[in-house]
Amino acid sequence: MPQGYEVASVWERIVSWLQGHAPASAEALRPGASDEEIAGLNENLGFEIPTVLETWLRMNNGSTAKDSAKPIPGGGISLLPHRDSVIFPGGMRFLGCKEMAGRHAEYLHIAQDIGDDEYWQSPWIPIMEKSDGPYGVILDAQNPPGPPPLLTFSEGDFPSFFLPSLDDYLRPLSNLLETGSAPGSVMEHERFTVTDGRLRWTS
Repeated sequence: MPQGYEVASVWERIVSWLQGHAPASAEALRPGASDEEIAGLNENLGFEIPTVLETWLRMNNGSTAKDSAKPIPGGGISLLPHRDSVIFPGGMRFLGCKEMAGRHAEYLHIAQDIGDDEYWQSPWIPIMEKSDGPYGVILDAQNPPGPPPLLTFSEGDFPSFFLPSLDDYLRPLSNLLETGSAPGSVMEHERFTVTDGRLRWTS
């Protein structure tokens, strides 16, 4: 079964659950990415994103629809993530094309500044991230044609292996939301509540 189909199927389940049980969180999901947005992401990264990621982004271009921005005195913009953008455990948001490209460029710049390519490598695409610090999940695009694995990264640590594929993250998440448990998976110890139509992770 094609990788993109598996992710599309399980993501559809997650979105359906959010719409039915946590509509305020579902409203944070952006519409699917356009051809222009996908092309812009490819151009900014310097390579074509894996099919599985393109499929996901074409369904929803991140969970940042409610985020806002304000000007900073002296120039620049400060991004203000909305609490509803946190749809994944660990306080993480689903980054859209623009955020992926921006964070990727920022982390590569840091790696160049410190002279350490183990800090960040070009094929590493940040796909989920906390809003209050450099903690998140990377999709590693450097070994096609198999499923691109996921890595985790955090401040002060080099990225390390997390899961064999995006499906291995999203599938147990959908099971957890639908049934309240996901034994034997990465979601086994995660817990959540829904308050005022908003999904809240409590573990």
